[in-house]
Amino acid sequence: MKSSKIPHDDYREGFIVGYQLIRGTTVAVPGNYEPYAPYADSSYFLDGIKAGIEAAGGSLIKGR
Repeated sequence: MKSSKIPHDDYREGFIVGYQLIRGTTVAVPGNYEPYAPYADSSYFLDGIKAGIEAAGGSLIKGR
């Protein structure tokens, strides 16, 4: 069941949010990455955020 608290179910929008969290809002966001089916406890939007953070050189693991 999807949460109503997630504002989007769009992978690209999530990717942009994740990328800009690390690099800032004034940088160009790279081309679209193909989404994969989200895990049962996730969504395309949240998976996009994770991919955007990693593409920007960030890490989801504390201390890295």
